[in-house]
Amino acid sequence: MNTRLIYLMSVNQKEIEIAIEYFKTYVSVGEIIAVMDLKAKGISNPQAVISKLIEMGIIERGEGCYNLVRNSTNKK
Repeated sequence: MNTRLIYLMSVNQKEIEIAIEYFKTYVSVGEIIAVMDLKAKGISNPQAVISKLIEMGIIERGEGCYNLVRNSTNKK
């Protein structure tokens, strides 16, 4: 099995929810700070969770930071 696939499969739903709430609060945050903060919030593998959120289209990677994707079609 692909190592990256195993890496992403190790992400659980609760950790994804914690990370989504984090990025809703901090819509743009530096890469290093994001990893440290998510680890402090109890996420065992922050890089895997961040990769999953990018794959899901929830956040995007900028230059040295992660940004919450603002989808205008979901706004009410």
